[in-house]
Amino acid sequence: MTGAVFIYRWRVVAEHEAAFLDRWRRATRDLGTRGGLGSLIGKNAAGELVAIALWPDVESREAAFATTDDAEPWPPSERIATEQIDPLSDMWNLEAWKDLHR
Repeated sequence: MTGAVFIYRWRVVAEHEAAFLDRWRRATRDLGTRGGLGSLIGKNAAGELVAIALWPDVESREAAFATTDDAEPWPPSERIATEQIDPLSDMWNLEAWKDLHR
């Protein structure tokens, strides 16, 4: 199976969460123009924001991050280690998922 999946986690104070999510959306849209295949963000039981991002391959991600203009600051947050996972089986039903969130 090809593709690369990355998991990102942040600790964000509640008062900065809305601004952080807005900034995350802008960054995700920008990375989508550079080869990113999209991302989903949510909150875990510990209150951390967790994002799962899909990429065609590691090289595409590296190239996108190398050319992105990150001049716009992020709201105060603590970034926790990024983790790459290698997909073994892909059972996403993205069309059904999108229908739930329209």
